[in-house]
Amino acid sequence: MNKSPFVLSLLLAVGPVLHAAEQQGSTVSPPVQGQGAAIPKRLDTMVVTATRTEQELRNTGSAMTVISAQDIANRQLYTVAELLRTVPGVDVVQNGGIGRTTSVFIRGATSGQTLVLLNGIEMNDPSSPSSGFDFADLTVDDIERIEILRGPQSTLYGSDAIGGVINIITRKGRGKPRFSLLGEGGSFDSYKVGGSVSGATELLNYNLTVNHLRSRGFSAADEDLAGNTEKDGYRNTTVDTGLGVTPLENFKIQWNLRYTDADKQLDNCGGANCDNLFRKNNTQQLYTGLNGELSLFEGLWEQQLSVAYTSSNRQDYDQSPGAFIPFSEFDGNKIKVNWQHDLHLLDFNTLTLGFADEEEWMSTDSISRKSQNTAGYYLQDQVNLWDRSYTTAGVRYDDNNRFGGKTTWRVTQLFAIDEIGTRFKGSYGTGFKTPSLFQLFAPADPFFGPIGNPDLKPETSRGWDAGFTQTLWDEQVLFGASYFNNHFEDLIGFTSGFNNIDRASSKGVESYIEINPLPGLTLRGNYTYTKTLDDSTGLVRLRLPRNKGSVNINYNFLEHANINLNVLVVGDRADVDFSSFPFRRVTVPGYTVVNLAGSYEVNQYLKTYLRIDNLFNKQYQEVFGFGTSGVAAFGGIRLSYQ
Repeated sequence: MNKSPFVLSLLLAVGPVLHAAEQQGSTVSPPVQGQGAAIPKRLDTMVVTATRTEQELRNTGSAMTVISAQDIANRQLYTVAELLRTVPGVDVVQNGGIGRTTSVFIRGATSGQTLVLLNGIEMNDPSSPSSGFDFADLTVDDIERIEILRGPQSTLYGSDAIGGVINIITRKGRGKPRFSLLGEGGSFDSYKVGGSVSGATELLNYNLTVNHLRSRGFSAADEDLAGNTEKDGYRNTTVDTGLGVTPLENFKIQWNLRYTDADKQLDNCGGANCDNLFRKNNTQQLYTGLNGELSLFEGLWEQQLSVAYTSSNRQDYDQSPGAFIPFSEFDGNKIKVNWQHDLHLLDFNTLTLGFADEEEWMSTDSISRKSQNTAGYYLQDQVNLWDRSYTTAGVRYDDNNRFGGKTTWRVTQLFAIDEIGTRFKGSYGTGFKTPSLFQLFAPADPFFGPIGNPDLKPETSRGWDAGFTQTLWDEQVLFGASYFNNHFEDLIGFTSGFNNIDRASSKGVESYIEINPLPGLTLRGNYTYTKTLDDSTGLVRLRLPRNKGSVNINYNFLEHANINLNVLVVGDRADVDFSSFPFRRVTVPGYTVVNLAGSYEVNQYLKTYLRIDNLFNKQYQEVFGFGTSGVAAFGGIRLSYQ
């Protein structure tokens, strides 16, 4: 592993005894103008993903991280994937620069075993090979916070939540009408322009954000390898909007929509001479949902009824002479209805009952329309005894029209000793993932023969974690540690077609520390150790580093200025060289990357900002043979009026 001695010594000293499972970037609030930057009470943050009901982060028995809007503003990044890189227990790999295939792994689970939500709308693509979500085109536009929930979560969320859940929550309009415009540019001939309008009255809340990002980019295949000199460009237009109505004090309706249209140039492989002047991709994604909330009997019975629709269309073009597949198209769609009831019959108890029905379908240029349906029924009970013991237990039954029924369950427990600022917590749960439509129905290949297998069984998992958090000096210091252990069975692999052939395991430690030594100054460090094993081969699983950590320093000063320094350290990871035949297993070296960002509020209308990625121009790879950015600088301004 390529090491920065100072950074690594800090991480390794902190790592074995500290825990990042709860509060990574969770609640850093905007500084209070004219008062310095007040130290926030981070643990008071309200979250919804862990139990599908509102609760304080401090009382959540699950391993959870929250990235706030202020964290996003401090780091000035373009994409959600960049933010997730520094989250404990989460690994991100990208096949080249911005806009290229981007996979996210939680605690050793595969990218297809992570459920991604946008305001509760499932983003996973039914037409992708593993029905996973590609983070390549997901920008940070209009995001209020991101909740990352680790461990098996099928009890509340059904299929795809074996590794965990990432829930992205966008802003709602608040207060007087607010208008903003932004413009920025930088390295690789990149620029971004956009604007937004938002506001609220007693009856309505509304917001609309439109942003356009374009970059000439760099070679997706590592340009340091022979023959990879072509620049692979990228274009992304994203529209995010929402409208809420509160006609009665106990009744409200919220509609959200996000649409992305992205074009990207691609290379043939990761290796020497992989440039392709004629290969490109267009992706169009639509996520929209309508959610109604009704409270009855003075809040004793709360209902939520939601309808969500997901659509993803991908078109790949390869117009090079003699191209084996000159054109391919993948179209995936999903409709999901969820009806949830929360009963608060006792002060210390919340009972949740729900029903969900999901229909997903896909088609390609070689597969006619295929579909599957899953109906789920879930029950959860939350018990709070004397504000000392917080227990959650739940069970779910899912009925799929192709493989039948599946039962999952989960329990969490937290004990609070507020007098000394200590919390002990743990969870145990099971999960499952239905075979993707592609795995079930992929057409035969002239070389491999039959690929799709309609007799596939669901993948399953079981996992547990246990740990603690500790606060000192009125929460100016927060640290903790947790151990996790997961087992995956009936994993779907490819051996002359898709089959349930594999088992795997992962275990490790997540650790975290945060210190607020002065008003406006926040120091964070985290370290994750993950040991994975493919039981069928005895080898570690691909693209998952054993060691990963980060250090983040944020300083708000002079009431209007902010500077953020982030150091990311990633250890060696196993990969496969697909540019050679036969394919060979390789090791991708570790790396340390330093990023710097700063902003200054000139006045209440004008804000300027600057970001430098890879400050020391580190040469490295995340996926074998694919390129990453060298040192790059970006700057811009934002105009706002309210």
